[in-house]
Amino acid sequence: MDMEFTEEQKALQNAARSFLATESPLSAAREMEANEEGFSRDLWAKMADLGWLGLPHSSDAGGSEMGNVELVILAKELGRQLCPSPYIPSVILAGLTIAGAGSDEQRARLLPQIINGELIIAFALQEENTYYDARSVRATATKEGDAYVLNGTKMFVESAAAADKVLVVARISSEPPDTAGLAMFLVDPNDVHVTLEPLDTMARDRQYQMKLDGVLVQPEDVIDTPASAWDTLEGVIERGVIALCGYMVGASQRIHDMATDFAKERVQFDRPIGSFQAIQHYLALSITEIIAADTTVFYAAWTLDEREPSREIVAKAKAFAGDTFRKATDLGAQIHGGIGYDESMDTTLFLRRGKQLQLSMGGSGFWEDIIAEELLDR
Repeated sequence: MDMEFTEEQKALQNAARSFLATESPLSAAREMEANEEGFSRDLWAKMADLGWLGLPHSSDAGGSEMGNVELVILAKELGRQLCPSPYIPSVILAGLTIAGAGSDEQRARLLPQIINGELIIAFALQEENTYYDARSVRATATKEGDAYVLNGTKMFVESAAAADKVLVVARISSEPPDTAGLAMFLVDPNDVHVTLEPLDTMARDRQYQMKLDGVLVQPEDVIDTPASAWDTLEGVIERGVIALCGYMVGASQRIHDMATDFAKERVQFDRPIGSFQAIQHYLALSITEIIAADTTVFYAAWTLDEREPSREIVAKAKAFAGDTFRKATDLGAQIHGGIGYDESMDTTLFLRRGKQLQLSMGGSGFWEDIIAEELLDR
């Protein structure tokens, strides 16, 4: 793996950092916490104009055909600004699932709309447990003529109320934890048989409980051959997880920069607090962990791009990046002292997201179990 960015990758990083510093400062993240949809439609349209929504998609669909390393580069810059958007659920999880498993008609109809920002698709996999795999799925899909009827409850469906469609994973046969028998369906979140309940989250983002009570799905909205969904989903979820890891690493670097700058400026006992050995050691240990997480995440992204076995390294990246982000946000607030925990301070934006993102898309225990399985099965 070459750790040096190509000129194209450097251009993506520089353009994203410059654009987001102007269009999505930390103040925008705070404003979006009070926004009904939780993100800016205007910013989403601009991201589409920049080609970001097509970054991982094929040129046939209007995308750029870039890889997971480029996804991480972009996700890191989004994380530095805590930029709220449905990028991971819509562009990666739903978009790449349709790209990989959808029919020719579905790809032609849906992917250009995702890429140009006209269509937002939320992603509904997780239910009332901590798993982020087939074990999570208990929602059912029962055949009724050529259509299916969906029943069940999904949890933590990001941007569901703002979405045009929700990609729902449900069982047409078998029982958890079996990966067979899963199927994917596009559901209208405004269907009369769908109930969305907002969830209170630490990040104050827009997550929902989604209740499905006899939702009828027509054949044109069934994605892939029923019962084979996991063949596509497993790889797509890994790509989404690595993008989330990039977001957490970028956010970790930003809060560390903020803490370091504060330690240089804050004077106590007639000297900057950064001159005290304890503060120096805290910051040194934190940046060491952040750099290690950054390297692990990029290696995982490269592994996915090279189509090498990736389950273990993706699990390591998620567990480590999540833990690093949580600790970096804790330290960032602590170094600011008592004011670091005041709602008016930007440190609290990071602090509240530190634990939530660590738990998102499977908590540390879930991913650590996968690491143990991979190690002990060798």
